[in-house]
Amino acid sequence: MTDRRHQVLMAGLGKAGLYDLVPEDDEAVRALADRLDEPTVRRVAHWPAAAGGQR
Repeated sequence: MTDRRHQVLMAGLGKAGLYDLVPEDDEAVRALADRLDEPTVRRVAHWPAAAGGQR
């Protein structure tokens, strides 16, 4: 399940245009994915995705 939550967060960052992430960024995303439940991860991923669409 952590992998799915990680994918959801990475997709949200990608929609915001954040593609060139450093290892520390991936580590931070994994930490969030490990600690948050699925609905919360989806909500958090929505924020950068929505901001990326407002360019």
